[in-house]
Amino acid sequence: MARSKAQKPKSAAVAPAAPAAPAIPAGALVQVWEDDPETAVLVQRPAPDISAGPLAFVFDTAAPAPPPAIYAQGTAEFRYWVAAEALRRGADFWTKITGLTQWQVGPTLKVILDEGQDLNAYYDRNALNFFHGPGVGGVVYSGESPDIVCHEMGHAILDSLKPELFDAATSEAPAFHESFADLSAILSALQLPSLREAILADVRGHLYFNSRLSRLAEQLGSAIRLQQPDAVDRDCLRNAVNAFVYQDPVALPQSGPASQLSSEPHNFSRVFTGASFEILAGILDAKTQQQPKPDDLAAAAVDFAQILVTAIRQAPVVANWYSQVAAAMVDASGGISDAYPPILRAVFVRRSILSLDSAANVASLSKVAATAPETQGPLADFALPAGDYGLDRPLVVSAAQHPRRYVARAAATVGNGALEPASSSTSARAFADDLFTQGRVDYGEFKPKRPHFNHGRRLCTHRLVPHPDGVRLVRLAFDCGLAC
Repeated sequence: MARSKAQKPKSAAVAPAAPAAPAIPAGALVQVWEDDPETAVLVQRPAPDISAGPLAFVFDTAAPAPPPAIYAQGTAEFRYWVAAEALRRGADFWTKITGLTQWQVGPTLKVILDEGQDLNAYYDRNALNFFHGPGVGGVVYSGESPDIVCHEMGHAILDSLKPELFDAATSEAPAFHESFADLSAILSALQLPSLREAILADVRGHLYFNSRLSRLAEQLGSAIRLQQPDAVDRDCLRNAVNAFVYQDPVALPQSGPASQLSSEPHNFSRVFTGASFEILAGILDAKTQQQPKPDDLAAAAVDFAQILVTAIRQAPVVANWYSQVAAAMVDASGGISDAYPPILRAVFVRRSILSLDSAANVASLSKVAATAPETQGPLADFALPAGDYGLDRPLVVSAAQHPRRYVARAAATVGNGALEPASSSTSARAFADDLFTQGRVDYGEFKPKRPHFNHGRRLCTHRLVPHPDGVRLVRLAFDCGLAC
């Protein structure tokens, strides 16, 4: 994605304490977008208190918060309340599902609504960062889209839930982060009764259908297509209704057009997102034998989110993370309804995320999981050769090698057998190679005099920092834009 200004994520910092909440008059309403600005559906919602815990926010701005009112679209006041309402709604939903009492950075998460010109947004363990840039009909503000706002918040939720994923050196960890963030946007949108009603009418009760629920960040996608037509899906940034099936990311190209699968995290995320949206639709079908009602869809969203969160907590961080989470989801789904495990098995097998034998034997796999340690602990360090990256000392990464709770594998691309997962070392090497090849690493003080690679004004998602055994590769941010 083209950028007019290089942006560098900040190092992690202690989040500020939430200020005293502005007085919100009882019954006060604000006007916001129902989902993405490109759909242009306005609704009125109760004015939120962003400073309310347990997951609080604070907007990083010198100006006081505008009083709640029905502001005209296109104004700064309107954008403020769009973001505030989406954040509060999404955080309240995830609080009920996860039981989280604070963010990874502390009780309050900073939000920067407009940090400058860029068609992007990112989470960096310091804040949720949003930007503005040229679009089809004028200036696009990424913080004005509830899809993007709840996506970035999803990164913060997952980071609080499973912090080991933040720095895990395996392609499936950042791809899953992007998938979870997209699912956060979808599930947060489903907390709106008006949207649930509209979506069910549009898809005639069949949820797994291309709709404005499945289409994420349409406006930002349109803006990016102006500069790079094949970088994103044809009708949005990413669509949860897709036909992608799992392939070993180590064997995939590092990048490519949106029509093809690559190991780039946003691109590869679509495998798990597509499977998850299909599962959500299956759960809804299982809940009702008649035309589903909006309340049925809300209940299906809760069931799916509970299954997903339970699985994330249980799954070990290993190279084949997708299969581990999938097996744990099948296992967890039986605790909610006997009708759910067959749905999840079928979807994960069709998507090749689970092999036939792994999906068929989750019950026995769960017995293996029961004997595994409950506390998985931090990831171990692993050193990669220095010379490949122009360094004079080893490159230290966090290897994805937790003890396995599930002996689960993906399906092989040829035949019906299982795919042996890459080792943690092979996965780490492929992960690091992708980052350096795409120019996503800030060398800092370790920048070699030669050879030197000029990747232009790229957003660096990682940085090299000193380490006793060499140079450590640390993540700075998860960004919303594709590495084009």
